Amino acid sequence: MNVVKSMDEAWKYILEKLREKGATGKNAEIVADSLVYADARGTKSHGIHMLAAYLERIEAGGMDIEASPVVVKENEASVVIDACNGFGQAGVRTLADTLLKKAEHMPVVCGCVRNLNHCGALAYYTEYCAKKGYIALLFVNANPTVAPFGAMEAILGTNPLSVAVPTKDEPIVLDMASSAVAKAKIYQAAKTNSKIDASWALDEEGNPTDDPNRAIAGVLNAMAGPKGYGLALVVEALAGVLSGAGITKEVSSVHKGVQKGMNAGGFLILVNPGAFLSKEEYNRRMEQLIQDIKGAKPRPGGQVFLPGEIEQRRYKKSKIEGIEYV
Repeated sequence: MNVVKSMDEAWKYILEKLREKGATGKNAEIVADSLVYADARGTKSHGIHMLAAYLERIEAGGMDIEASPVVVKENEASVVIDACNGFGQAGVRTLADTLLKKAEHMPVVCGCVRNLNHCGALAYYTEYCAKKGYIALLFVNANPTVAPFGAMEAILGTNPLSVAVPTKDEPIVLDMASSAVAKAKIYQAAKTNSKIDASWALDEEGNPTDDPNRAIAGVLNAMAGPKGYGLALVVEALAGVLSGAGITKEVSSVHKGVQKGMNAGGFLILVNPGAFLSKEEYNRRMEQLIQDIKGAKPRPGGQVFLPGEIEQRRYKKSKIEGIEYV
């Protein structure tokens, strides 16, 4: 049976469940914000679907709900933050807020966060920064589920990235995994007994499979073959190596080993367009780019969308009509 909840109702439900486990304060609210944000945009693999995994990890002692992120090292243009095995959302949001303050005085700033747990949809953070006027690039590593190109053993994570670019209207928001698909979508397909695209994963024998359960037992493919593999490796270097977080097999799954932290890492870059162009000139040139893209002749029956545009439309619709849950 499908149930429609307003965004506020969904937010209060998540917060109630977190509070039942002892999680209170601003960090719990940020978790609720991020999960509702994902559901409202239609990316439900990173929404309330993840709540059960968070609660299980809290129950098992694998996440410190009282932890607050701390600054390990910083200067005027960079920062290293330790999330202290608390909510992943709190760690990345602290990184973003810290860098936003630095970006007021510097053209480009960047920073890392270590000891992260699952932090939800990366677009939640990059769009937040873009709406404040900054170009944001965020990279996060994950537990091994993806085979390097030519292999059938999981070494790299889905290693997602998000880039948000401000415009005079809504930001352009790219949010994607470097794997052929986010692992959460395969778990979701298994839960609903749905088939998956056979190009997404290999089974335990190294063969393509459309069975989500065999894919979970096997390994994900990188997006676009060697290109996705190369991108995943770069994300691992930035988010894992540079941050001091776990690297490849040192990072745990959100669904397994719940008695310990995931040990993931993130890397965020903020660019102030005002350091290169006046606000008016930047907006004019971005509008020119958007018009050129949107004005491209569409394929028969097709339509040209900007990255994140479909999700932004869903979000606006969800604010009015609510979110449908199965």
